[in-house]
Amino acid sequence: MIIAKKISKQIQLASHSVEILHETTICARPGEFLSIIGPSGSGKTTLLNCLSGLMMPSSGEVYIDGQCIQRLSAGKLAQLRRTVISTIFQSYNLLPALNVLDNVVLPLRLNHQRISKSEVKTLLNGLNFKADLNQFPNQLSGGEQQKVAIARTLVMHAQVIFADEPTGALDLISRQVIFQQLRALAEQGVCIIMVTHDVEQAAHTGRALILNDGRIISEVKHPSVDQLFAQMDTIRG
Repeated sequence: MIIAKKISKQIQLASHSVEILHETTICARPGEFLSIIGPSGSGKTTLLNCLSGLMMPSSGEVYIDGQCIQRLSAGKLAQLRRTVISTIFQSYNLLPALNVLDNVVLPLRLNHQRISKSEVKTLLNGLNFKADLNQFPNQLSGGEQQKVAIARTLVMHAQVIFADEPTGALDLISRQVIFQQLRALAEQGVCIIMVTHDVEQAAHTGRALILNDGRIISEVKHPSVDQLFAQMDTIRG
């Protein structure tokens, strides 16, 4: 479903360029729940953005559902992002002028799909959402905003979900509820790639990649908490 071949990413500073990713190769299949962990500044979000087409790598190729995203026109890439993939952003990316309901159904409106308020309410209830659908983002807590962002992703029924710290702003119960939702989607065939600092959550995914200084230094299938903590301790030295 997702193939990245030796992707690198450099950014230009005032006097020199800095390499954020270095020849990173990843393959993720339909129904796979893949986690990416690593210390802050290791390039996790940059990697996720390159995989999802939000950012183009400086070199290498990324394929989504058999299509090389670098070869797609802006319109075709936008269509791919509206129909095949969806992203849970760490910064939520809610539109402040839209209420909860309209933020959730925005992808459906863009795709001219049917909108059911009752389905949205059921979806939000399943995420332990407590606020009102008519409230606006600035009236919500960070955790409730995160749930709206997650609901906006889930309502699309995408084949691939990219999740950047999807439970970071949530309380323990809500983290467990939403993580179980993601696991259930993977069991239904959705490919999920998740960046997280939560080693315990990563230990409940099918495969974990450990990223450091823009390089994948280790891959652990069916990881355990002890294995992942040991890998992180190796990075810390």
